[in-house]
Amino acid sequence: MEQAYAEYSVKQKTTGKDIALKIMMIFGVVLLFLVGFLTKFQLLFLVAAVAVFAMVWFWPRFHVIWEYVYCDGQLDFDMIQGEDKRKTVLRIDLENADVIAPMDSERIAGYRHLRTKKFYSLQPDAKTYGIAVRVEGKEEKILLEFEPNQKMLDLIYTKFPKKTEISKNEEQ
Repeated sequence: MEQAYAEYSVKQKTTGKDIALKIMMIFGVVLLFLVGFLTKFQLLFLVAAVAVFAMVWFWPRFHVIWEYVYCDGQLDFDMIQGEDKRKTVLRIDLENADVIAPMDSERIAGYRHLRTKKFYSLQPDAKTYGIAVRVEGKEEKILLEFEPNQKMLDLIYTKFPKKTEISKNEEQ
């Protein structure tokens, strides 16, 4: 029997918070070097050098790509940082889901009070879907917001037609 498999990835938008952190990091390193140079305090040069290495290590983490992998009823949310570090953030079994629907759907409205985890591009025009699910090992339900492609939606709908709602403008 053939497996239902789809994967899709979206690049997360750089937020104002990310830009502010980058500016603060640069300003902090320059300030450390400047104060160290003006005061001739050797320890500040060492601290500034460590800060430069920390900045180089931390900088790629501002570049985030979310990848979704759907395989036979299981959905993985992977985070790729700096285009090389992959981490599976969450793996869910859609059997445990209550509903899978567009975030602007009335079916998802009853779950808006739940804690929401965002796994999407943060673009204002992104067509996001929500999954209300109880994660294994935890007692609480959460709402997962993600940005699947049409193939993934079709495969999920084929396996879970009663739980899944596909947006009218996305049906073919």
